[in-house]
Amino acid sequence: MNKRILRSMNLLVVFMVTVFAVLGLLVSRQFGTRVKEGLKTLRVTMISESGDVIFDNQADSSEMDNHMTRPEVIAALEHGSGESERYSATLRETTYYYAVRLNDGSILRLALTTDSVYAIIYRLIPVVIICLLVSALLAFLVAKRLTKHITAPINSINLEDPDVGSYDELLPLVKRMEAQKQEIAAKVSELKNREDTLENITENMQEGLLLLDNTGTVITANRSALLILNTDEAQGKNIVEVCRDSDFIEKMRESGSGHRTESVLRREDRIYNAYFNPVHEAEGKAGTVILLMDATGQYAAERHRKEFSANVSHELKTPLTTISALSEMIADGTAKQQDVQRFGEKISVQSRRLINIIDDIIKLSEFDEGEMAKDFSRFDLHDLVKSVTAGLHEKAAQKNVTVEIQGEGPLLVHANRRMMDELLYNLLDNAIKYNHDGGAVKISLVQESKQYKITVRDTGIGIPDDHLDRVFERFYRVDKSRSKKTGGTGLGLSIVKHIAEFHRGSVRIESDVDTGTCVTCVFPM
Repeated sequence: MNKRILRSMNLLVVFMVTVFAVLGLLVSRQFGTRVKEGLKTLRVTMISESGDVIFDNQADSSEMDNHMTRPEVIAALEHGSGESERYSATLRETTYYYAVRLNDGSILRLALTTDSVYAIIYRLIPVVIICLLVSALLAFLVAKRLTKHITAPINSINLEDPDVGSYDELLPLVKRMEAQKQEIAAKVSELKNREDTLENITENMQEGLLLLDNTGTVITANRSALLILNTDEAQGKNIVEVCRDSDFIEKMRESGSGHRTESVLRREDRIYNAYFNPVHEAEGKAGTVILLMDATGQYAAERHRKEFSANVSHELKTPLTTISALSEMIADGTAKQQDVQRFGEKISVQSRRLINIIDDIIKLSEFDEGEMAKDFSRFDLHDLVKSVTAGLHEKAAQKNVTVEIQGEGPLLVHANRRMMDELLYNLLDNAIKYNHDGGAVKISLVQESKQYKITVRDTGIGIPDDHLDRVFERFYRVDKSRSKKTGGTGLGLSIVKHIAEFHRGSVRIESDVDTGTCVTCVFPM
């Protein structure tokens, strides 16, 4: 490419030099022509020492003025020679005079009239203009052709597979472009990976995430946010169109002051905590980030805690009130002597009930705090069932309830023996306590593959369907009046569930009113 440019420029320079040479030649010839013509019109004048014209080859000397005042004549008289020139604006001509003093004192003067330099240039203007136009046209054609040859290989470069051909000068440019292309591709790939990572994170978040601009228009919303707000599309919409909860909108507007705000959003059966975080730029607020976190469990736990506290207070208050009243009657002598023993028996019963409630609460508290030691050992579950059944024999006999153990032993399990004893006791105690007089209880132990099942089935009063989902709640009773008569704490099944989960097992319950109840616990071996 350098050779082409150099060759084209050289040709252009040669042409321009030729043009100027031709112009110089024309000017020279013009001047030569004018000189020759001037010689033909050379004027010769003889002037006497007194200034009178003696002879003139172009005019009548007798009619000519005295020339003593002419500059060239004065100079010739004083110095031997003199010259001068006079320009005629009318004729655009310049006359040159040269005078010489002869030996006899007379003056010989020669005069030559020629055009002025401006007149010569004026005559040459058309030629000069033509030469300049031709030069400009040629320069344009050369430049156009040269530009086309220069830009053609650049425009035809394939950036995916660059080939500069014979234009080696483009090789450094192509290499730099290739390096920049690779660098840009790496940056784009990095940004794409970051975008994909961020998108994967936000789209798989269980929390809802929305980004709003400073006008409240949704810029982006992840899938969880759309599900929470129960909408198919939120992008490009104002948040008021997406969520019409008044407190939610009010808190979002408050975040515009630059402070984090929070709100509670209730959607059907779920409760969400909404956190509004303003985003600022140098010029001011740029938008708001909204995070929606499911707090249903938290609020449910808080509700259960309050219910538990109320239930504990109520359950403890009942036996304590009885104990306090009977004790005061005995202490102040109000009770008759024959009633003291009966009051003492009631105080003993209520004290045992109070102790049982406290023991159950402590057990549940240990489960909640995660402070229960594993303390697993290997033992025969059949032997443990027999031991628990024997301990409840008297209570079963009082209601004429038969207890039958199904399944052949031994069944060796690896578990916490004390907890499994508590689980079996609670299940069998409930089966006897809520059974009909003359009813039956069957407990079966079955090993299947890598798990074993404990099933306790009774023929008791049963549980209505609308209560089955809540029987594992603390202090929940289906029939509160019956529970008070039987002396239950309302914590037995809750303890059973915690023990099963502690052993990575599960518990389920099936029941029909006046037919009976079946509780099944499944544990891994």
